[in-house]
Amino acid sequence: MAAPVRTWSGEIQVSEWEQFHLGLDGGAHQKALAALGIAHRDGVRADEQYLLVPAESVRRAALEFGDHAAADVLRARFGLESPSMLGRGLKLVLGRDGLEQRYLDDPGLQLRFLGNRRRFANHVLPLPAAVRKALA
Repeated sequence: MAAPVRTWSGEIQVSEWEQFHLGLDGGAHQKALAALGIAHRDGVRADEQYLLVPAESVRRAALEFGDHAAADVLRARFGLESPSMLGRGLKLVLGRDGLEQRYLDDPGLQLRFLGNRRRFANHVLPLPAAVRKALA
């Protein structure tokens, strides 16, 4: 018996999507925003944080562009069994596991990440096959 087909229904607010953005995806997030026609004049984050985007479009952003934040917001929203790109990025930059939830809630940790991020400015974490499989 085949596994049930997941439906990617609903909408995701851009601010919810971007809370997972660390900037270790080689510009994939910005490419996804541009493809969706979402203005991001600062070159990093969307101008309109309250904009709603169809979940299927966010899924395509992860699969077509490798947008880590898109993969993680879908992981959180739909309870996907896949690695956390946020967790991988935090471990790379801060050297510790298990910081994902704290990062989302703690501005101090977010600033600490930003302060240490410069060393990894050119580092790109690839989107693992397990993440792509969960989104398929």
